[in-house]
Amino acid sequence: MNEIKVSVAQLIPKLGDKQGNLERIQEAIVKAKNEQAQLVAFPELFLTGYSVGENVNTLAETIDGPYMTKVRKLCKDHEIYLVISFPEDGQDGNYYISSALIDSQGEVLGVYRKVHLFDNEKNYFQPGSRFEVIDTPLGSIGMMICFDVEFPEIARALKLMRADFIVIVNANMHPYELHHHLFSRCRAMENEIPVIICNRLGKEGELDFCGDSMVIDATGEILLSLKDKEQVQTVTLPIKQELDPKMSYIVNRRDDIYGILAK
Repeated sequence: MNEIKVSVAQLIPKLGDKQGNLERIQEAIVKAKNEQAQLVAFPELFLTGYSVGENVNTLAETIDGPYMTKVRKLCKDHEIYLVISFPEDGQDGNYYISSALIDSQGEVLGVYRKVHLFDNEKNYFQPGSRFEVIDTPLGSIGMMICFDVEFPEIARALKLMRADFIVIVNANMHPYELHHHLFSRCRAMENEIPVIICNRLGKEGELDFCGDSMVIDATGEILLSLKDKEQVQTVTLPIKQELDPKMSYIVNRRDDIYGILAK
């Protein structure tokens, strides 16, 4: 597949209201499907809202939990792929900030647990311990969550794991808008890989989320930019595109002298 149609759902979830957020997911899926999208991405922890913290034990679910099951049914009913983020009950005594890739038959193809936890997230969640590249008919999809984008190692690892493109689900807030705007473009450019980054808007307590969701091609060109408006938009993203052969960053790596990066 040389290109896909992807929708980015830059929306405001209501904290703790899974039913209300499910309805927003359904509305976005319907719009995306009407625009012939094959994949739709939602922000970090969209199922519950971001600041679940002290209520994580009651709001977290497994992939077979009641609301995740309803999300999966929506994917099957509308025959669309979905990246949805939720607080995951790991059934190991821990909770994780996770994103699930669900296919057009409602099957969970993979779950990525956020590796780099930000600030107070460490008080309630455990970090994940592995990177995820998930093979699909749309291409091999690398998964990242929010703070992950600020660490170049993970995007490079996903590229080396043969990801065709990366989906980043975000709950980024002011004053860090510029960080993610720059880093997401850099991750695309330095790895010659397309990047979909879906952030949210709205406020939760002291947090003021900044939007700026984007779809970026493998050269760093911004194909879709949602700025600070709540919306669901669709764009065609090239998966295979002509690149400058003089760059070829992966080929020109000197991994024989990068040992310090692993110390």
